Amino acid sequence: MATYDMTSKATAGVNSDSIATLASSSESYVTYGVEATLDISKITGYTCVDGDIFQLLEIPADTLIVAAGAEVLTVFDGTTPTVDIDFAAGDDIVDGGVVTATGWLASGTNGQAMTVNTGAANTFTAHVTTTDTIDVKLIAGSADVTVGKLRVWALCVDTSAKGGVTPTEVTRDQLA
Repeated sequence: MATYDMTSKATAGVNSDSIATLASSSESYVTYGVEATLDISKITGYTCVDGDIFQLLEIPADTLIVAAGAEVLTVFDGTTPTVDIDFAAGDDIVDGGVVTATGWLASGTNGQAMTVNTGAANTFTAHVTTTDTIDVKLIAGSADVTVGKLRVWALCVDTSAKGGVTPTEVTRDQLA
């Protein structure tokens, strides 16, 4: 089992670094979507091992994840591969998602995919206080996956502290 940081260009096959920053806004809480795609065939020199972890979607500190999910864009080959998706390679967003057919992944027995965090039964850790990544864990008992493309998305809300800076003048005053 290996961990691949898909947010860093230091990983072979990744073209640029991801930068965990909040959406641009001044003095307002912003809701925004983020997404990233894992393309197994584009990872230079990749050899599948059961339990490989792909750190895919970087989430900035002070972010509330309202919902998250995944879509299989290209079928994963190999013998019945599945994925778990969550922070720290867990399975709270998608648990045992079958990636042998295209389409939206179901949440699975433990997952919370496409579910708003509304109840005590929800196990999805939705508030990120330090920068973290949403990870994809590939479960491939036969270690024979060479192709597959998965889009992971999250709907985020900036919960960082606002304010602290008092404007002394505005553009209107400068024009006078």
